[in-house]
Amino acid sequence: MDPDRLAELEEERRFLLRSLRDLDAEHDAGDVDDADYATLCDGYTARTAAVLRTIDEGRAARPARPRGNWGRRLLLVATVVAVGAGAGWMVARSSGQRLGGDEITGGAPRDDIATRLARARAAMFTDPVGAIDLYAEVLAIRPDDPESLAYTGWLLYTLAAGAGEEARATAIADATNRLEDAVAADPDYPDAHCFLAVVLGNTPDGDVDRARAEVDECLAHDPPSDVRALVEE
Repeated sequence: MDPDRLAELEEERRFLLRSLRDLDAEHDAGDVDDADYATLCDGYTARTAAVLRTIDEGRAARPARPRGNWGRRLLLVATVVAVGAGAGWMVARSSGQRLGGDEITGGAPRDDIATRLARARAAMFTDPVGAIDLYAEVLAIRPDDPESLAYTGWLLYTLAAGAGEEARATAIADATNRLEDAVAADPDYPDAHCFLAVVLGNTPDGDVDRARAEVDECLAHDPPSDVRALVEE
């Protein structure tokens, strides 16, 4: 795909995420009623899903870049919708704890990554869309960052409760893909296994046997207490 077209799609993705954020604010302020909110939210979600699919297809068609080249990367982000009841499950990780993908040394702009990750963790409870944007910035620098992949997928899953049936199914499918990417990026990162277990075990088409296997992987890697409680339920 032409790089200019990819840039246009990225801008459209950013516009849609901003629109979702503005829609949440207008709904909270009482400027948009529940019926209009649901209609607009589903519309933005469907459009974002289509843009993401096109970006993924264009990204897959481009030649792979050397790992050391930190030029423009396509941002891997998730469709987000209104904050649902599952938002209470979102877990912020402490800055002093080892996270998936952490390294002792490396050539990436480590301080920038650490700053964005810390801001994303802090924003998850109050501004999920902003958290996804910050994780996307990390993924633009380090596309295989397991924390960013895992929490983007988890945010998408927990926020999908407010979407219509079709949009919710699309969001959950995208969430599953990102959690699987996180597991592949760092098989020892427990959060990715834990979140994937929850998604697989609580969706109509989920693979229950695989969910149980992911629970075992999650617990074997000593997850934080909040995440452990999540899967032990």
